[in-house]
Amino acid sequence: MLNPLKLRGFILFFPHFVRLFYRLMTDARVPVMAKLVPVLGVLLLLTPPAVELDFIPFIGELDWLLVGYVTLKIFLWLCPPEVVREHVGRIAHGA
Repeated sequence: MLNPLKLRGFILFFPHFVRLFYRLMTDARVPVMAKLVPVLGVLLLLTPPAVELDFIPFIGELDWLLVGYVTLKIFLWLCPPEVVREHVGRIAHGA
């Protein structure tokens, strides 16, 4: 069962995740290979088999969530840790 507190936390911090993603995508210190991962994830979701799954209730949404989650995890994993920490710190301090 979905924990309402975790969902609330996710909703509250979602803008910070978006800001971190944008900052990492525009940072020159992040390798191009890492920046290609989210682009390839979106392309994967737009391929005909993925689009056909969208017509099946629940399964269509599940593939978007799964590919999005895995893509962003791989993207963060490929980013230099010191760059991620720097941006997280700036976001936490409101910069």
